[in-house]
Amino acid sequence: MNQNYLDVLTNDHLLIEKALLLVEKESKKADKMNVSMVKTLIEFLDAYGDKCHNMKEEKIYFPLLLERGLPPQGPIGVMLQEHQMERDFLDNLSQMIDEIEKSGELNPQFIKLVSGYEELTKSHIWKENDILYPMGKHVISPDDEIYLYDEFTKIENDTSGAGAYERYVVQINTFEKQTGQRVDLLSAISTEIMTNMLDSIPVELSFVDADDRVRYFNKIYEKKIFGRTLSVIGRTVQQCHPQKSVHLVTQIIEEMKAGKRDQASFWINFESMFVHISYYAVRNETGEYQGVVEMVHDVKPYRELEGEKRLLDEN
Repeated sequence: MNQNYLDVLTNDHLLIEKALLLVEKESKKADKMNVSMVKTLIEFLDAYGDKCHNMKEEKIYFPLLLERGLPPQGPIGVMLQEHQMERDFLDNLSQMIDEIEKSGELNPQFIKLVSGYEELTKSHIWKENDILYPMGKHVISPDDEIYLYDEFTKIENDTSGAGAYERYVVQINTFEKQTGQRVDLLSAISTEIMTNMLDSIPVELSFVDADDRVRYFNKIYEKKIFGRTLSVIGRTVQQCHPQKSVHLVTQIIEEMKAGKRDQASFWINFESMFVHISYYAVRNETGEYQGVVEMVHDVKPYRELEGEKRLLDEN
């Protein structure tokens, strides 16, 4: 959910990237490409990616940055040039997908066009997310933030209709399910690496599934803030908490299942530590409850920090 102007821009980018990935993967299927889906995605990239998202920047965001002192020849100038390059690609892609739809034959140039457009747009998104937007944060005031959010909402309503972003999220998520092409970064990581990665972070994690049964915890063989052994796996979470806190855990889970709550946090003094305990609902893309993650962390060292630390410690 978009909370501020920067959420609007970066969430647009994420949706555009997901559409790009779908088009790129479908185009490589050659004669088995889902032409109707690809055409719909190209229409989204044009109608929303360019005519809505890019207009938020060109009509509102870029002019405000210029007013606040950013030079027109720098990143803003580059972004404007790349917007036009994206439009040229989209014009050619739209024309070619129409021809493919009519002829039933895939033009080999289409794959090259898709590749060129994807490379340009992914690079463009990186430049905005990692360079331009952080620059903008230094010159934009709280009042500017409110203005940007309101104006972005107006542009979206005018160009795509109220709730357009949410509708496109549902549509693209549906395409990902149909094709089995939902972005899965974990597919490139082995179970061993994933286990070691989760064990390396200074947080104790537990996962309780939708049936209230404990299915996972990290740092199996390490001493924990609250003791836990492998015997808890498969047991209900109510059987794994002290009697004085069971009612709280039960209430949290019931409210998460009912959609009334997504997180809960507590902090307590425990032995020599200051312990932060938090619970986060795990849901799928349709909002269905799949379980809850518990995080336990001694935050006492962080409470003692002062000033800044920008240099690396010597070995």
